Amino acid sequence: MTASSKNLSKTLKESGPAPKLKPLLEETLKRCNGERRRENDPVGMAWAFTHDEDREVVSLFASSLAYGRVDLLRRAIDQVLQPMGDRPAEFLRQVEPSVLGGLWDGFVYRMTRGPDITDLATAIQKTLRIEGSLENLYLKTPDKSRPCRLDRDSPLISSRAEHLARASEFVMTLRDRRRRPEVVRGFRYLLPDPADGSACKRLHLFFRWMARGPDLVDFGIWKNLPPAMLVMPLDTHTARLCRYLGLLERKSIDNKAAIEVSRRLQQFDPRDPLKYDFALCHLGISGRCIHRRSPEHCPNCPIEAACILPQHPVGDPR
Repeated sequence: MTASSKNLSKTLKESGPAPKLKPLLEETLKRCNGERRRENDPVGMAWAFTHDEDREVVSLFASSLAYGRVDLLRRAIDQVLQPMGDRPAEFLRQVEPSVLGGLWDGFVYRMTRGPDITDLATAIQKTLRIEGSLENLYLKTPDKSRPCRLDRDSPLISSRAEHLARASEFVMTLRDRRRRPEVVRGFRYLLPDPADGSACKRLHLFFRWMARGPDLVDFGIWKNLPPAMLVMPLDTHTARLCRYLGLLERKSIDNKAAIEVSRRLQQFDPRDPLKYDFALCHLGISGRCIHRRSPEHCPNCPIEAACILPQHPVGDPR
């Protein structure tokens, strides 16, 4: 570990989130035009629909494909949605399962292929026909054939640990309802399991869209998952920014890191810690931060006063 990274780690342990950070985040939120920015975010694809059941279905497709460049992933999401028309939830309820197999022939987006989308669509179709909605699946008593990881069966989620256990069960059930006999790598990537210990950014993004709000970004469709129980959708860009702001000490970007950030944001708003996520995410991917102190760049950053970044980049031996 270099001297710069040691100093940053020491600062994190001693101070945690900077005292100045909350008002700066609140001010950043006020200035953030959510309606405009969501049009450059995968959640904007779901806002094109007016019915909650369609927004729920589209959100799972969109969040599952939310990796890579925004312009390319939005194009890929649009290609997936087109065959289902204006009412994708109703379409999936009514269409014959055999028809789904040919809807996405030739679809390719990075590591995702048409059969992976068919598996996901088949899983959603079965869920709509059995439970009626994705939320009902999330709240359902666990499959008795698998070890139960839930502390209790309650319609209102009471802890983050219970949410993660239900999230894992949600994913495993959807995987079981695929079209193909085996779970292949491409389909597994669309539905990561929190029990594996990874950050599962795209899955937590879906839950945030469902449980937070309603506001100009998130829908607030699910009423039984309190926003306080959500986990931060953490990726490389957001994790780096969170370290600079004293929100994250852990080096690995995994489930433990996502929970660490969630808990520290909860100090600012116990009931709705992830309200800051959208602003942090767009600051993280904007490219404005050059990862070191700079008199040319830093004064223009809205959260510069709370940044604990050393003079040189973390890992820079200078």
